Parts: sequence; C-alpha cells; structure tokens
Amino acid sequence: MVVVTGGSSGLGRAIAAEFAGVGARVICLARDEQKLTQTVNELSQSGAAVSGVVADVTDGLSVAAAVEEIKNRHGQIDVWINNVGRSLRISLADARIEDFQELMEINFLSAVRCSLAALPELDRTSGHLVNIGSLASKTGWPLVAPYSASKHALAAYHHQLRLEGPRSIHYLFVCPGPIRRTDGGTRYADQASMLPEEAAKPGAGVKLKGIPPEEIAVRIREACEKRSADLVMPGKARIAFALAQLSPRLGDYLLKRFSSSKK
Repeated sequence: MVVVTGGSSGLGRAIAAEFAGVGARVICLARDEQKLTQTVNELSQSGAAVSGVVADVTDGLSVAAAVEEIKNRHGQIDVWINNVGRSLRISLADARIEDFQELMEINFLSAVRCSLAALPELDRTSGHLVNIGSLASKTGWPLVAPYSASKHALAAYHHQLRLEGPRSIHYLFVCPGPIRRTDGGTRYADQASMLPEEAAKPGAGVKLKGIPPEEIAVRIREACEKRSADLVMPGKARIAFALAQLSPRLGDYLLKRFSSSKK
C-alpha cells in the first residue's frame, strides 16, 4: 500500500499514477474532498487500484485518523510519501515571522507529523518513507527565504531519520528542480508583482528547464526499488552543491550564474 499526501494534483497525482501503473495499491491524501474524488475517479478509469482519504496534514488528529482508516481498510502501509508543500515569493526584507511560520507548518511540520504517524507501520513492513524536498533544501535562493528555510529544516529532519529512525525502513529524500506546470508562468504573478521579474518565473528564475512531474515520479519509484538514499534532479546540481560546501563564495557566485537576474 502506497500513501501519497497531496495526491490530488501536481507531483502527488503523478506519483500516485506511477505507482498504480506498476500494480501498487495507492491511497491519495488531500484536504479538498471534491478534487480528491475527481482525481481518484480519473486514475481508476484505467483499472488502477487508487482510493482517497480526506485528511489535513497540518492537523495531528486528522493525520492519526487517516492512518487508522488506512490500516483498517487495507491492513498495512508499505510506502509513505510526504509530498505536500507550498512556495512563496517574497523579499527577505519583507518576509514576516508569519510567513516563515506558515511555510514551516506546511513544508516541514506536516512531514514530521505524518512521518511520526507512519513510522510504526513502515517499521512493521520494512517499508519506505519518502520526503519531497527541493533544490532549495540544499541551498538558499533569492526571493524565497521562507520556502528555502522550511525545506532546509525538512532536509535536516530527514537526515536525522536516517541516523536514528527504525533501521528496517528505507528513507529517500527527493530534491527536484522546478517542476513543469501548466500555470508555471502565472502561478506567482500576484506575489511577485512588486518584485524583480524573475520572481514570477518557475524556480524564482533559476536557469533550469522545468521537469515533467511524470519523470520525477518514475525516478522516485526506481529509487524506492533500489533503496537509494537521495534523488537530486537534475543530477548536475550536485556539483554546484559540493563546490559550495568547499567555498561558500564560489557557491554564491554559481547561484548567481544559475539565476535569470541581470544584477
């Protein structure tokens, strides 16, 4: 049984479709019941074993109830994928404590909450716990400070899971670059109206092509099969991260080279 939080749209939906496509039973978790039902119906039309559970990952009682429902309905959990996340376009000078709190709750604490609820079941099945980070989990980036800080926190927590979590569980941390979306050029238009023009672009202007969510989903499934520790897309980003560890100034220079900003 594969559980995907935020499974009603975007990358979560693609992950659900990928695992279902190879014969896995999949449960999508989402808050919007109408959207969740539509997604489940569409994915099930091809014969896939997909169902949905309404849950709010920012609410501990809701998460606990969802885990119990899944256990009662299906008996076990083999894969849990923490996919829920949100970004924000804002300058560091304008970012309020509330902005950091909101994204820490959505991008970090929700994953901690779900992980703690799922760990006992995954330990029992020697399953997989997957956390969806970002390239922003590895580095800072202009105009997304609350997002980057929350994804750094998630990376640290995931590392602690590898060090201290149940040894039977496979832990996978996924760090994709900008994900291709139909609304990629307009999604952050309102937030970025008073910011440099690159803020509204996918990845806040990073010079990387958007990655199809279906491609990321395939790589996640393959990484689970191989029990890999992490997945960085595109792979060449690893070089920049390694150089930044050796020389922070060089790392900052490379970040500017990857930015669409002309400053």
